Amino acid sequence: MLRRTGLTVLAATVLVDMIGFGIVLPLLPFYAEEFGASPLEVTMIIASFSAMQLITAPLWGRFSDRTGRRILLILGLFASAVSYLLFALAHSLWLVLLSRIAAGAAGGNISVAQAYVADSTRGPERAHGMGLIGAASGLGIMIGPAIGGFFSQWGLGAPGYVAAALCGINALAAITLLPESRHFRDRESSGRAPAEPVSIGAWLRSLAAFPLGLILAVYFLTIGSFAAMTSVLALYLERVFHMTASDMGIVFTAAGAVTVVVRGLAVGRIVKRVGEAVTVRFGALILAFSLGAIAIIPNKWWLALLIPLWAVATGILFPSLASLVSKATDADSQGSILGGSQLAGGLGRVLGPVWAGLLFQQIGISTPFAVCAALSAAAAILALRIPGPADSIIDPAEAWSGGIGAPDPVDASDPAGS
Repeated sequence: MLRRTGLTVLAATVLVDMIGFGIVLPLLPFYAEEFGASPLEVTMIIASFSAMQLITAPLWGRFSDRTGRRILLILGLFASAVSYLLFALAHSLWLVLLSRIAAGAAGGNISVAQAYVADSTRGPERAHGMGLIGAASGLGIMIGPAIGGFFSQWGLGAPGYVAAALCGINALAAITLLPESRHFRDRESSGRAPAEPVSIGAWLRSLAAFPLGLILAVYFLTIGSFAAMTSVLALYLERVFHMTASDMGIVFTAAGAVTVVVRGLAVGRIVKRVGEAVTVRFGALILAFSLGAIAIIPNKWWLALLIPLWAVATGILFPSLASLVSKATDADSQGSILGGSQLAGGLGRVLGPVWAGLLFQQIGISTPFAVCAALSAAAAILALRIPGPADSIIDPAEAWSGGIGAPDPVDASDPAGS
């Protein structure tokens, strides 16, 4: 069982990673346009963070399966500190881009933290643990814009120095307080033969096997739609409602606050009652409605309704998807498979802003939101095929060799299961 201290350090690790993202997200479009960046260039800079996560997160997961979670979490925090120092020292668009690339390369900490939770929890506690990690992510998005807005009065670089200092402090806390999770996993795996190393091809086959392939497709569509929306939201609201960078800080802070409450307090209870699969279906439907409605609201005050809607949708959707992925994975491959889920999510976060920027610039500023709604609705339809608690789940351990496994008796009977 994961101790409270370990979970606190894990949550702080994810929090610090997302503070950096939150500092930049609402302010970057305005700063980039001052450097002469086009909407497409703005969204490509935003996508650069996720592009590096796309490359590095699966590697972080695979290495953590072999070397342990703790050391990689600590190294990631120090790497994040370097990236935020680059951001603090940036005086051109290219240096801002470099800082986001460096931050993305260090961003594999999230998948490693999820694997740590998966090592250390079972049943309903796993969804609760994933929800708390998600709450830390939402809190980072919430307070990041506030930090950026407050400290930017002393210059654009000041928020970067603050984020770097937080990373350093958190790394020291992890060195002192965070135990290795491998002893949890080893205790649960006692009596089983050790897992054999697998090839990249076998790893990809396991990701494509049912139901993992279906779950990851839903994740790709929904996270891609959400990333697309956030990448052009500031540009859209600036042009339509003349909202400023300060206004956008309020928007993202409010969304983060709702996400913290939902992920930290509500998602575990919802999953316990209806299961992850049903939660995912409702989350995708709410997301589709809220993203599509952005383009048709008559004034900015309607955002007071839409912000909680999309925050609730993401707050229940993404932790439930992460829990489904971890439950469909054998204990010795949690890092690899959760890293693979970050591969799918990272691809969505890279492609989403790019196509949104293209549509915004070339077709119409409201077009990306209509496409986001359609993709999220498609994800809700796909989610109807995700197995529920009474359905059998194929054991991915068999997928390494291309076979078909039997249902996992623990996961299949779990009241908070998929």
